[in-house]
Amino acid sequence: MSEEAMIAGRVLRASTTGFTIGCQQAIAEQSRATPEFGALLKAFNGDGSVTYGLIYNVAVEDDPFVRQLVAAGVEDEVYIADQRQRRQVPVAVDVLVVGHGRPKAAGSSIMDIYHRLPPQPPGTLDRIYGCNAAELVRFTERHDWLRTVLVAPTIPADALLVATLRAAASARREQGETYLIGAGRELAKLLAMDLVRLDGILRQLRDT
Repeated sequence: MSEEAMIAGRVLRASTTGFTIGCQQAIAEQSRATPEFGALLKAFNGDGSVTYGLIYNVAVEDDPFVRQLVAAGVEDEVYIADQRQRRQVPVAVDVLVVGHGRPKAAGSSIMDIYHRLPPQPPGTLDRIYGCNAAELVRFTERHDWLRTVLVAPTIPADALLVATLRAAASARREQGETYLIGAGRELAKLLAMDLVRLDGILRQLRDT
């Protein structure tokens, strides 16, 4: 996949713990082009390091033109289809920072992964890229990132955990079930004092 095909969007605002990216796309292409809930993204930093984050919210921004169509009661499917194909809509994607990486050696594309907050957030208008299956497997090899998601405030943490764990298991193909069992054991340790929450997460994982 080319670099351009991997671009998820550009940074609108950022902090140490998270950032929001923006992109524009045709309404008809939303299901194909919009980054998915739970997906792992990355930002390249000036010092060669990489910041990793998980998508926890995707929002189609308020669109005055669509409001006008709805208010006017437009029901002509031909007209609506034409607008879906031609118009661009702003999409905002909120990302929780869950770690960073540094090259193992100068010029190396292989990263040493750290499941802790990076020294600095990505900058405004920096490009954000989607991670492929191999990168997702490498980032989720250890379970330290689970704690970061569990304690994150004001996000759907449990649903985010389930979505990312499902994706990580799928990326491992035949080893996916073994991976989920290991993740479940780690969650049991982290949530030993909150069995109701643990049970809810494990029930969703069992539906995978």
